[in-house]
Amino acid sequence: MIAPLEFWPSLLGGGFLAAGLWTYRRDLSSRSSHDLWTFAALGPVFVAASLAAFGGEHFADAKDLARIVPKWMPDRVFIAYFVGVAHVAAALSIVARKYIRWSAICLAIMFGLFVVLLHLRGVILQPTNRLFWMISLRDSTFGIGAVALYAYEVRERWPQRARTLATIARFWSAVAVIVFGAHHFVHPEFSPGVPDSRPTPAWVPAPHAFAYLVGAILTVLGIGMLLRKRAALATTCAGALMTFLAIALFGPDLFLAKDVSQYITSINFVFDTLLFAGTLLVIARAISASTALPNASAENLFAASVH
Repeated sequence: MIAPLEFWPSLLGGGFLAAGLWTYRRDLSSRSSHDLWTFAALGPVFVAASLAAFGGEHFADAKDLARIVPKWMPDRVFIAYFVGVAHVAAALSIVARKYIRWSAICLAIMFGLFVVLLHLRGVILQPTNRLFWMISLRDSTFGIGAVALYAYEVRERWPQRARTLATIARFWSAVAVIVFGAHHFVHPEFSPGVPDSRPTPAWVPAPHAFAYLVGAILTVLGIGMLLRKRAALATTCAGALMTFLAIALFGPDLFLAKDVSQYITSINFVFDTLLFAGTLLVIARAISASTALPNASAENLFAASVH
């Protein structure tokens, strides 16, 4: 039996998803040349919904989540709640479209701390454990996505900075997508998308073939992301693929869960994958917007003519 408290992640995630679709409705209907595809405008919405869902998970399961907080840190349960509040606050900022620059900076710092304080220790102590490497790459990519969100927000005020940050995000996320794609060829028994140790759901026909297909698509798209002229398109397609996996592959498990443990696992897979999808779409948007920015020499000439 799933208690009402356990529904917090899905309620918060769904609520923020609906709110984000409303506040970003003009972006979704835009035909501006600055957005390669209007689908990329869903990036911030997916990020906000996922953060809200994980915030709800911290509220519902703080004591268990406190166990992964480093033992040398004081009051680990409080830290678990604090991180949940930070998730929801960032999601609220993105959905309300207020103070997004500051939220993006804080998100980048938060995911960086996750990698340094939680994941790198596992990489150092168990360097042959692929899961620690994959989780570190995943969370660092989330942080890079926050950097891309910042780049998009400051593109008009600091175009050169925005272009540089978008380029960094492009290369980093391309490597992540290629690594994730290659992982599916080595471990086709696990669910495709963001690498983990969970087998593909039993209802999926020919699960190994499906994993190979997803791996091949991700690898091709990752290579495309490295090519400047195809980067925005390839990144958007990678985000669309992750969106499909979150909804079609992991979404049904939310309704098939028989107990709290299965339900929480399903929530994690849905919103982990949706967060990665949103991250890629945010990066695609930053890449697309950066191509429309004036170059540095043009900016200097304009400034000189004004003065």
